[in-house]
Amino acid sequence: MLSKNHWDLFLSEDNFHLAYLRLQTASRTLYKELYYEDLKIFSFFLEKNISILINEIKHEIFRPESSYKVFIPKKNNLFRPLSLLKFKDLLVYQSIINTIADIVYDEIYPYYNHIIFGNVYNTSNENDKFFFFKPWKQQWRKFEDITRKFYENDYKFLADFDIASFFDTIDHYILKQILENNFQIDTKLVEFLITLLEAFTSDSHHKTFRSKHGIPQGPIASAFLADLYLFHFVDLEMIGNKNKPTLDIQYIRYVDDIRIFSKDKISAQKAIANLDLLARDLGLIPQQTKISFNEINSLDEILKNQKNKFSAITKEFKKAEGSLKSKTHRKLKQRFIDCLDKTSEEEFLDKTIINFSLYKLNKDEDIKISLLIHWELLYIHMDGLLFYLRKHFSEDKEVRSWLITILRSQNVLFHHVIALIFKFFPNIEFMEDIYKRYFIGSDRHWLVRYFMLGWLYHHKKIELILAFSSDNYFLNREANNFKFKISQEPIYLETFVQALLKDRDCLVALQGLNWLFCIETDLSKDGSEWNDYIRCIFYEDITDYIKYTLKNEFLILVPENFFNSKIWKDEKIYKQLNIFFRIFYENKDIDPSKSLMNLNCFNNLIYDKICHTLNIPKPAHDYGVNLNSKVIEENFPVTNKYLTEINDKRNQRTEAHPYDKYNNIRSEISREEMAQLVRKQKKALEEICRFNFLLHMKL
Repeated sequence: MLSKNHWDLFLSEDNFHLAYLRLQTASRTLYKELYYEDLKIFSFFLEKNISILINEIKHEIFRPESSYKVFIPKKNNLFRPLSLLKFKDLLVYQSIINTIADIVYDEIYPYYNHIIFGNVYNTSNENDKFFFFKPWKQQWRKFEDITRKFYENDYKFLADFDIASFFDTIDHYILKQILENNFQIDTKLVEFLITLLEAFTSDSHHKTFRSKHGIPQGPIASAFLADLYLFHFVDLEMIGNKNKPTLDIQYIRYVDDIRIFSKDKISAQKAIANLDLLARDLGLIPQQTKISFNEINSLDEILKNQKNKFSAITKEFKKAEGSLKSKTHRKLKQRFIDCLDKTSEEEFLDKTIINFSLYKLNKDEDIKISLLIHWELLYIHMDGLLFYLRKHFSEDKEVRSWLITILRSQNVLFHHVIALIFKFFPNIEFMEDIYKRYFIGSDRHWLVRYFMLGWLYHHKKIELILAFSSDNYFLNREANNFKFKISQEPIYLETFVQALLKDRDCLVALQGLNWLFCIETDLSKDGSEWNDYIRCIFYEDITDYIKYTLKNEFLILVPENFFNSKIWKDEKIYKQLNIFFRIFYENKDIDPSKSLMNLNCFNNLIYDKICHTLNIPKPAHDYGVNLNSKVIEENFPVTNKYLTEINDKRNQRTEAHPYDKYNNIRSEISREEMAQLVRKQKKALEEICRFNFLLHMKL
């Protein structure tokens, strides 16, 4: 396998296809629901889209974007942030972690189901490798089984250890060292991963700084990466310590849920103290409220052992196609209501019963009343609560009145609750005050507006949807779906789809491409302004660093007029041209002298190609002499003028020569002067790209 370097393994098309399939087979959660549409959009011309994306990375065009944050309620009025990545970023992230997982698997495999039980990498066979992890229920069962084994071997003391905000506190520099030094991952791949993570830490809809810590919560790739973070410096260190005669412990971990078993309390306490130090070495902070020392009096209490009963209920529920027998319902109902009535604190067992019950219980008036009374205790279960009410009481007047009260309340702690109401009840009556309060304007709680679009569509608020626009990709994508559904006018649809095809965001353009074949349109229309992905699909026009930058930064519409394979037939020369251009563009604000020298080299090749293509004889071998002869001035007066000025500046204001033309020590060009030359370079390239070379060259 290692005949290729890690970077090449990452950039293989097979790896990207596997990454796509692993995203497709990930568990259907709210997170996946929000990018599920992108899976369909990207699958249209999937082979091409993957090829283009890999090409972007190879040509250093690809740029990761900030994430879109969604804030899920937690206990104690806190939030758990999910980081929604643009689908290209998500696919690239998964592809990197695929590669890393394959590289480290042999080293980590012996510890699976011995000390590591959560997020077990799946490599069992070819038929199910499309699933990134082994089923979590299977792993949790093994976690409980080994807990039972330790107890039966007289390890009667249990210490639980939890890390506060684990994903958010992972240090990028430490992660880089772990991947490079402990797992021998190629530096190029690791640095690319760190670049991604740094982008993902910031919120695209709020002014947050990019930071050097944190990995995005939500993607399945993050779970594996987090495990590697703990493996060398926590897992191996702890199982090493357990073998010391003075510390007889057993250590196991399910994700960041760590259990330490001992035969006496002091050993567990010492192990926790050591674990605290190890965690802090990694920049992690223990969750003090979740660290406990207990002598195990009841194993079932520790295991929260409901699995057998729940399993039987699940089988009955499936067999009856979504309902329970009266007797089963009564028993589960009683346990459920007891959870709500006995305490305002949600223990683990309560969470298990509540989560399970809301998706299994039959229609029951008592449960409805209990939910309406106790709903403020159930913020973290609001998804299940609203699911139950929609399934059994969707038109109930009392429920709908309760929903409206929440929407109009000034005291709802979490916007996420509002978002879920619109998700589960898009047919709730239209209220202008609610529309103005939550839909107009922009804030970080964009998920509310995402589900409100369905509400507006249900109430046929066509003008409000058609007028909607946002900088948020997910909002725009959802609005586009409704705009396409709404319109019956062929001219509007054609104009709308053509505008999408030209969008700078490739996913928006691909969304338009999905609809292109559903409308009557002339496919022979000029596609020069289409997104690079669309151009590549239709015209095999692979973009590169030059064309991407000219189109997206210099705003030159058709760089392909000059920068194409018919004119630049020598791949070696064209590759060097890209290198010169990249060094010029990426250093213009950092090292103007270096930038200018590479710009002049780029222009030299450009000038030679113009002369060769148009069969213009050059009077000399020297580039400066040829520029001064003005042999291209007739067709390219702007180009000749500015290339001459840039060449002169290169000779006088860079380290190419120690002296200027007056024999004085040269003064290096400033950033301000370089910025002026960049503007002139842009004008020259605009003139070149307007010229129709194909009419003048011999094909």
